[in-house]
Amino acid sequence: MSRKVVLVTGVFPPGIGGMQNYYYNLSKHTKHHMTVLAPDYPGSDSFDKGQPFRIIRGPFMRGERADVTSWGRLLRYVQRMHRNEDPDITVYGYILIGFIGLLLRVFSGRRYVISTHGMDMLMFRKYFGLNQIIKLILRRADGVLTNSEYTKRLVEQYGVDPSRIGLVNPGVEAIFNREVKNAELLRQHGLEGKYVLLTVGRLVTRKGHDRVIESMPAIMQRIPNAVYVIVGDGPERGRLEQLAKKIGVSEAVRFVGSVDGSERLNDYYNLADQFIMVCRELEEGDVEGFGIVYLEAASVGVPVIGGKSGGASEAVLDGETGLLVAPESHAEITAAIVRLAGDTVLRDRLVQEGYTRAKTQFQHENLAEAFDQYIGWLCGRPARGKKRAEGPAIGRLRS
Repeated sequence: MSRKVVLVTGVFPPGIGGMQNYYYNLSKHTKHHMTVLAPDYPGSDSFDKGQPFRIIRGPFMRGERADVTSWGRLLRYVQRMHRNEDPDITVYGYILIGFIGLLLRVFSGRRYVISTHGMDMLMFRKYFGLNQIIKLILRRADGVLTNSEYTKRLVEQYGVDPSRIGLVNPGVEAIFNREVKNAELLRQHGLEGKYVLLTVGRLVTRKGHDRVIESMPAIMQRIPNAVYVIVGDGPERGRLEQLAKKIGVSEAVRFVGSVDGSERLNDYYNLADQFIMVCRELEEGDVEGFGIVYLEAASVGVPVIGGKSGGASEAVLDGETGLLVAPESHAEITAAIVRLAGDTVLRDRLVQEGYTRAKTQFQHENLAEAFDQYIGWLCGRPARGKKRAEGPAIGRLRS
């Protein structure tokens, strides 16, 4: 039975990133009737045209920032959507905006789901008052959607009934496939005859670009033609460029910047001899909740190395579909890269297992089916609160 679902999210394409793709592909592939409420972005109008689901844009959480001053506007948008759409359930794509779901649950009996990604389950724990609000939002939700077993365990630590927690991993776009190396890109980045190590992701500390750069002198002693190609941009770029210069490997590190479109990104994956992202958990709770880039690389037939932290151990099965290393250990990083470069039998086995897993278990259609079943199950349960008219309870707000 098809249900009416509203997704309220602070990130969505044409914004770039894993969460953006996660919500877009759930919306695109679900068999439920989905309406998305998302912030305005440059280029939103052209992106929204022709999508198989409805997208409503609003002036809130601009720049993908949790700007609480815009939450009044967001609340008004959500209330209007509830009046117009009368959804069976609303999914909130960020834990703090789930407070709106809590309010509408208490005053209107509206069902809601919180979608979590790992880092959001850690970053507020040191703030007692805020952490108590997070606990209340999660416990009063009809369901909590998680992206990995790791995130699911973090949610359970808040005392959420495990039976109400759903798990839907991120998926891999079908466009990621083995292709002939793009000769233009090889020339552009000076990669002819090079052994290419690749990382794809935002340039933020947890991704571990710095640890790979720091390992490059030892790597180049064993693999003299090694080059580290970094695709992505972010606040750490300047520091990483200075780090490469400081340790004398700037000629062996290529900063590509952001790449537009999955087709072009697939070209970069196909340049790689190995994919590496040694993500680590930071003290402030910044952690990789899953890591879909590992599976994108696996879909292209590239061997992968990940960091032993967060949900990366679910994206990369150590010794089966790739290798995991201690993300702070230069010795382990170097040893894993050298091992994959020299052990053809191991590399081929990991590539084959990783490719098969990515192409079967992590396709969007299969994952959307799990989402559909979860939403259908939640909507089929008895309501946890009596539904009432929204206006009188918290004030019918005008946008």
